[in-house]
This record gives sequence, structure tokens and C-alpha cells, in this order.
Amino acid sequence: MRTVRACLKLDWVTSHTFRKTLATLLDGQGLSARIGADQLGHAQVSMTQDVYMGRKVIHTEVADVLDRVVSTTTAFQ
Repeated sequence: MRTVRACLKLDWVTSHTFRKTLATLLDGQGLSARIGADQLGHAQVSMTQDVYMGRKVIHTEVADVLDRVVSTTTAFQ
């Protein structure tokens, strides 16, 4: 496995990388953290959420809310 990763210039990929990717994909598909924890063998859901699930997602809905609030606030000034 190390040789293949080195040839593909994927030295940074580890079994932990695959586990994190799986947890993030399950989360992205709307499956619960409990399902992810069960799949990864974690007794504590918090371990799955805190360590394995990616949280670098940008939610455009937040920007929409902020835009509305700023628009409403500036309209009253």
C-alpha cells in the first residue's frame, strides 16, 4: 500500500483519511452521526462528530439570513 501511495503521490492518504472521508460522506447524505459511529466502531457519537466528520462546509443559507437582516436594518436608518 505504501508503494502504491508513493507512486501515485498520495503519501498523505492513510486509513484514517478513508475513515474521515466515510464519516463525512455519510453525514453529507443525511445519515445520523449514530449511524456513522456504528459503522466506524465508535461507542461515543461525539468521537465521530468531533474527530471524523468534516465541518468545513459553507452554508449559503447563513449568508442569505445575514443579507436579509442587514437589508432590513439599513432600510430603517
